[in-house]
Amino acid sequence: MKKIILAALLAGVSSTAALAADLPSRKVAPAAPAYAAPMFTWSGLYVGLQAGYAWDKVSVGATSTVFGFLPAASVNNGGFVGGAHIGYNLQTGPAVFGVEGDVEGTTVRNSALRASVRGRLGFAVDRVLFYGTGGLALATSNYNTYYWNNGSNTRLGWTAGAGVEYAFAPNWSARLEYRYSDFGRTNANGWLAPSVRRTENAVRLGVSYHFGGPAAPVVAKY
Repeated sequence: MKKIILAALLAGVSSTAALAADLPSRKVAPAAPAYAAPMFTWSGLYVGLQAGYAWDKVSVGATSTVFGFLPAASVNNGGFVGGAHIGYNLQTGPAVFGVEGDVEGTTVRNSALRASVRGRLGFAVDRVLFYGTGGLALATSNYNTYYWNNGSNTRLGWTAGAGVEYAFAPNWSARLEYRYSDFGRTNANGWLAPSVRRTENAVRLGVSYHFGGPAAPVVAKY
């Protein structure tokens, strides 16, 4: 009788094991490995075009002549400015450091050429860049203060401003920028020449093509 009971128990165990082997596996599939997806970066070389409007103020100092005393005066002129720029950015976290140069022509009266070399410091929020800029500015001016005082010269001054830039495509960005420039004071050519000073306020729109730099990785898991 014992042998019959033992044989029955062994048969039951074998049937249970076989049934378990036929059941579907409940193992959880391993998670997909993490990978690095590229995120937009402001780092790299870029070139572009800009255009806008400038308001110039030309201040002429007082002077004495054989015809009497001529008081100081100022003239305000406005006109189109436009040209090209080239620069390079380096992004570290949200901070963006850069250098930029530009050359422009203008329709502002008694003015022919603008150029500048500036540093840029910005704060990036993904594809939006808020920045300040400042550096050296160059202006070629023509002037005619009195009928015997006229000429032209190139003056080195300074410029500073701020702007916002938006990357609307992988390699393209658009900007809006304001700058103030001061080209210093000089003496006009001629007899009893007064001093002349030119300052400028300008608003510009621009578009840039970015050649790109190393992308900042962002890690995602699925």
